[in-house]
Amino acid sequence: MSIILTDDELIREDLKGIKSITEHLEKSIEEHKDLVAVTDTYNDLEMTYQDFQNLITQTAGGLQHLGVNKGDFVCLFTENNGYFMSMAQAIIKTGAIDVLRGSNAPVEELDYIMGHSEPKGVIVYDMKLLNKIKDNLNAHNLNFIIILNKKDFSKEGLNAPVYTLDEVVEMGRENPFTPVEINLADPATMLYTSGTTGNPKGVLLTHSNIVSQMEGTEAGFKAVAGENTLQILPCWHAYENLAQFYYYTKGCHLHFTNISNLKNDLLRYKIDTMMSVPRIWEAFRLGIYQKLKQNSKLGYFLFDFAVQNSINYKIHKMYSERRLTNKKTSYKLPSNIYHKVARAFLKPLHVLATKTIYKKVKEAAGLDRIRLSISGGGALSLKDELFYDAIGVNLRIGYGLTETSPVLTLRGIQYPNYLGCVGKPYAHTKIRVVDPQTMKKVHLYTKGLVLAKGPQVMNGYYKDEEATKKVFTEDGWFITGDLGWLTRNNNLVLVGRQKETIVLSSGENVEPIPIEEAILESPYIDQIVLVGQDEASVGALIVPSKIALDKCGILAKELKSGKTLSIKNPNLRELIKKEIQTYIKNKTGLKPFEKVKEFEVLKDGFSMDNGLLSQTAKVKRNVIFEKYQDIINKMFKK
Repeated sequence: MSIILTDDELIREDLKGIKSITEHLEKSIEEHKDLVAVTDTYNDLEMTYQDFQNLITQTAGGLQHLGVNKGDFVCLFTENNGYFMSMAQAIIKTGAIDVLRGSNAPVEELDYIMGHSEPKGVIVYDMKLLNKIKDNLNAHNLNFIIILNKKDFSKEGLNAPVYTLDEVVEMGRENPFTPVEINLADPATMLYTSGTTGNPKGVLLTHSNIVSQMEGTEAGFKAVAGENTLQILPCWHAYENLAQFYYYTKGCHLHFTNISNLKNDLLRYKIDTMMSVPRIWEAFRLGIYQKLKQNSKLGYFLFDFAVQNSINYKIHKMYSERRLTNKKTSYKLPSNIYHKVARAFLKPLHVLATKTIYKKVKEAAGLDRIRLSISGGGALSLKDELFYDAIGVNLRIGYGLTETSPVLTLRGIQYPNYLGCVGKPYAHTKIRVVDPQTMKKVHLYTKGLVLAKGPQVMNGYYKDEEATKKVFTEDGWFITGDLGWLTRNNNLVLVGRQKETIVLSSGENVEPIPIEEAILESPYIDQIVLVGQDEASVGALIVPSKIALDKCGILAKELKSGKTLSIKNPNLRELIKKEIQTYIKNKTGLKPFEKVKEFEVLKDGFSMDNGLLSQTAKVKRNVIFEKYQDIINKMFKK
């Protein structure tokens, strides 16, 4: 069972006595009702906090009129937009549970979720989605369907009554909301795991799970009423769901954007803070270098030289401040003196670059006003961490899972920024690292399986006791499936997933992610998945970048011809081979058996459309292994 914190255990005074996330949100809204809450130009929407509260209450009244009661499930299928949180909170205000998924999810997945959750009704974003899943909607016993964007609205061909949001709001005005008693132990939301293997599992989170996250989030983020935030992540992801809820409780001004308008909106709205994912920061870094190279080769060279100097300065600074997480270090006096001298030598150029070239680059990218961004939802490469630390972007890292509401650890602003780790445990959270075989606790800096215990951990998977038992130990620790170690400062360092570990025929274990990240630093390699389970050596499936294809004179139409799944161009193979060797050679601490000996270059990339990436952009390794099994067999000459 989840741990429910008592008032005596809570640190924040404003959380004491709170019985639900609805109560916490409404108390916060009362303090900020005249501030602007939402700007969503792509849905022609702007709301103050008072408008936001009115929309929640009136929609909740409309839902009650349509028969929604405490304990019911209501599906909400939409991508991120200014309506999302008001709809989610309207459902929760009735005592019902919102069931979240993106409108771009595969039809089969949305159909599975409806069958699994058995909702009273479904809320969809627009007619495009409605038409896409019309037959599936008719296959389920629904009391109602609500559409948020009424462009091209039509009720044709649907068994259940269909309403626009305006109609539901009007129902709520005519039939005022009836208060419902909600307690912390009651379920609030159901999120589905990304489904990298099999059907996604329903994670049922309680009001207590979510309220418990507010303490650690506030300590590590410290949002300020009125500051501008930018919302770009999937709203059905636990990370963005928590972030939005937190922002609303702090009176922030939320601006909604999409990937094609991200840069413009960063500049347009003078953004102070945003939650992010690694691919955003990788794209920014590559974009900065690409633009500099296009404008001036000299400017590109000077910037890169300054960045490398700043990275070296910051590394020496981290050492002298004892902020290393990658290994156990004794910090001997001669070494300390060396790092302090080196730091002093490199500092003047770093300070000059910070005041000149970095300032201009950040202004051009819209990053100059960013007070703080927390990257989550996946591992940020150390290359990106070092780059943004060097140019002065306050980028922090969080870690967690859907099953943990989601945050377990955070490199929050209340602590020094320890690069290479995912931070310290959240408030009221315990992290333990154990030997995967014996399940006994291991020493600091010793790699093992990460376990967690805290008030944010779910009770279990909905309708799946067998799966629930597999992720909890007998004494109640949640098994994250991640591998890592704890440092002397209680920072958690992650090195991969237990299920991703490749066991060679020699019995040696290989963690693929650090090696993949090193190779992905090559501009000629777009995607990579390591293979080699039960083989004598490690192999790789490589997706080349457009730059690599152009360099080798390979046209897009050539990739579509033929039935083979791989590219046999000898020039491209030689280029990729050199890149693998170069970037593996640059990775320190790599053991001989971890080097990539075999590889194949693939025609098609891994995407959500072809089913090789999950809805949260995670690689579906098992699906990739299955699709390319013949190529893998030939790679190892089976």
